[in-house]
Amino acid sequence: MTKKIVNSIKYIAIFSIVLLGVISCEKDFQNVGVGLVDNDLFTTESETFEVVAYNQNVTRSQISSVNPHLLGVIKDDNFGLLKASVISQVGLGSVSFTDNMSIDAVILNIPYYSTQLEDGDNGRPVFELDSIFGKEDEEFMLSVYENGTYLNNLDPLDPTENKKYYSNASYTKKDLLYSGLFKPNANDTVLYVKRNFLDGDVNTVDDTDTIKSATISPSIKIPLDTTFFRTRFIDQQNSGAFDSSDNFLNYFRGLIIEADGTDGSLMTLAMSNASMTFYYSNIVLTDETTTTGDLNGDGDTDDEDVPVKTKQTAIFPLSGIITEIYNRDYSQAISDIDTKLMSPDTSNGEESLYIQGAAGSEAVVELFKGLDDTELDEIRNKNWLINGATLSLYIKNQGDTIIPQQLYLYNYDYKSQILDAMSEASIRQFDGVLQRDDDNKPLKYEFTITDYISEVLKSDEPLELNKLAIKVAHSSDFPTSAIDTIIKDYSWNPKGVVLKGNNLIDTDEQRLKLEIFYTIINE
Repeated sequence: MTKKIVNSIKYIAIFSIVLLGVISCEKDFQNVGVGLVDNDLFTTESETFEVVAYNQNVTRSQISSVNPHLLGVIKDDNFGLLKASVISQVGLGSVSFTDNMSIDAVILNIPYYSTQLEDGDNGRPVFELDSIFGKEDEEFMLSVYENGTYLNNLDPLDPTENKKYYSNASYTKKDLLYSGLFKPNANDTVLYVKRNFLDGDVNTVDDTDTIKSATISPSIKIPLDTTFFRTRFIDQQNSGAFDSSDNFLNYFRGLIIEADGTDGSLMTLAMSNASMTFYYSNIVLTDETTTTGDLNGDGDTDDEDVPVKTKQTAIFPLSGIITEIYNRDYSQAISDIDTKLMSPDTSNGEESLYIQGAAGSEAVVELFKGLDDTELDEIRNKNWLINGATLSLYIKNQGDTIIPQQLYLYNYDYKSQILDAMSEASIRQFDGVLQRDDDNKPLKYEFTITDYISEVLKSDEPLELNKLAIKVAHSSDFPTSAIDTIIKDYSWNPKGVVLKGNNLIDTDEQRLKLEIFYTIINE
């Protein structure tokens, strides 16, 4: 080994120790180690590489029963029309049906996500609805159907695996249980149930129940068809359908809650807390006491087993499998998103990149696209010490679109995590966070991919260069362990953003490009 090589190794070792104590080494690296290392031995440089980025349509998202669920209709100039509907199983409630039952109301109750503000002038609590996008004052059509499609826990093709549900699936609609115009209401905290069956005269209202949740908060309250449930539930009490949970889930396969219209609002709802509640009257055999009084009107208060019409309640939780349908119509957009998703320019890249969640759209990014293998090998042979590598994506057109707080970068070819996300998850999870300018206006998203680029540009056994993709970030995207490498295709965040792509004039400093900061050893 020559003396020159030995000295170089020595300087590299000293340089590495100094580097560990430096917070930022991307642009002013020449100041590192003054007084310890001769600055003439090292030179910090930066170089910009062109990339190609284009749009990719996402035709479906996997739906998890436990993740947030979307319901509603929204129209956006950049992304067109999105309609989201919910399909849910209904759990078997603890109720024993009898021929004497009379249903006053069947209410589908779906809680909003909400925040309680200060009480109003009347002392009543005031709420603000959370996670609602679009025009809250514009009505859309909301309908509820009996679901005719059996929702299976296991995959019929492989019973050892759980069945996966996707947002582009279709379901059979049976009886219509409700249909009407709807818009969100933060004041919808109380339910009034009229009781008509206590005195035997159905034409009179015998009592009105005022029903509030234990913790008062707003919820959607949908009255369902009582005749349907009389026929399909009470009249089938001896059919065996209610003998077990499995029998019931096969007999009554749940609800389809369908949103339709040309505009409105899109709600993120707590479906795991939703329920279908029966408010009914039933005959209960009751012993008379001085407290109950004369129940049968015979002039005394000592009779036993007197049949009395009594108000009762039975709750059927929305539980088990809860899935969704996302219907998109990009032709309703003012932008050119429809064309860009259907015919992306994979050779030259695009001027605009459309990124939206909820089975929306992503951007595919190809690094070093203009370099052939020989040119890429020439860079690798330079043995750069990579100090930093960044992709900056500037916002092009926000308009009325509600933009996401964070985007996520992953390996598109293998649908897996990139090296940076796995090696420094606690730090890298903050990559792709929305950055704002001095006026607090949304400016850009930036990804640090130093580890990935370092491995790609190694001269010895470099990492395979793959396509990358950018999507709206979800909590399920971030790795939780060293073996959690696969990107899950859950996507429930409907926010979107239009970014500047690479196919802009060269003088536009905000065009998408790869910037690499590196250090070389002066020979």
